[in-house]
Amino acid sequence: MRFLLIPAFVLACATKDDTSPDTSELSPEDERAAQLWEEMSGYSDWDQHADWTGVVASEDGTHGPFVSIWMNDVASDAIAAADGADLPEGAILVKEGYADESAESANGITVMVKESGWGDDGWFWAKFAGDGSGDIQLAGSVSGCTGCHSSGQDSVKFVTW
Repeated sequence: MRFLLIPAFVLACATKDDTSPDTSELSPEDERAAQLWEEMSGYSDWDQHADWTGVVASEDGTHGPFVSIWMNDVASDAIAAADGADLPEGAILVKEGYADESAESANGITVMVKESGWGDDGWFWAKFAGDGSGDIQLAGSVSGCTGCHSSGQDSVKFVTW
């Protein structure tokens, strides 16, 4: 009886489809990033700040020598109000970084969304592949993001209000 079970087990392993997608569950950070990717659909039609319209030279080159930045209505309205208050929950900022001024292809798409529960700064951070595929490269309370952005007003560095 033992002899018959071993060949059946070996046969079952040999016929496994190794091209099947990984069905393991996403981490909470990656799950939120995947949702965020859907929420920011069409972001290139969102507002840009008057001082940051189109493709501009980056101040520090972190995301690339050139960048474009968009804001959803929540962020845009709060910044336009210029009342100095932190951005409200739901504010989303999207930055594409480019190797050159032509902006033919993005190095990456970096996003910050204001929502409680993600680190001390109140922001959830995500970086996606620059090809528009939505492939998640970083997500959550990313130390590189929080460390750099801590010097900005409410972690926003491209403009003050």
